[in-house]
Amino acid sequence: MLETSKDLLNVVLAISVFLVAVFFSWILYQMGRALKGVNDIIKNVQEIVESAKEAVNTIKSKGAQAAGVLNLAVKAGQQIIKQVNKRKAKPKKSSDKKDK
Repeated sequence: MLETSKDLLNVVLAISVFLVAVFFSWILYQMGRALKGVNDIIKNVQEIVESAKEAVNTIKSKGAQAAGVLNLAVKAGQQIIKQVNKRKAKPKKSSDKKDK
């Protein structure tokens, strides 16, 4: 089988090529695992960002509703103040008659 040095060289080359192939296969496997980890992290970050967007939108809608109610309350308060001021500005008829 190993009659010449060329035969030994061919065996050593075959073993070397096999080891290089195993090494590159291992490297590719590790890169795939790393990319999967990065992909999982990106998915988690996207879920967190989506949750934050939903929370902001909920707060905005609640704020808009509260602003509408507050606007209505302010207008009602203004109307009440106007009515109170009108009543204060009117002369009192019953007290004028009693004084004379």
